[in-house]
Amino acid sequence: MNHALRLISLLLIVGIGVLAYFLTRDPSQDDPCLVPQNDISAAILGEDGDQDALANRAMLQRKLCNKQREAQTR
Repeated sequence: MNHALRLISLLLIVGIGVLAYFLTRDPSQDDPCLVPQNDISAAILGEDGDQDALANRAMLQRKLCNKQREAQTR
């Protein structure tokens, strides 16, 4: 009985840890096409020297996302 209780406690703790990981994970980190506004916001809020590079990245990312969407709709 004592061994079963320890095993259940361990599984419960591991389960809570896994659940906390998935609940706190940011889904936009997995797919930048989910929230394309983040790249545009970064370009606007970036430092003066970084704004051009961030704006170029935002435009390239938007182009790639649009191509990806078009390929999925075909």
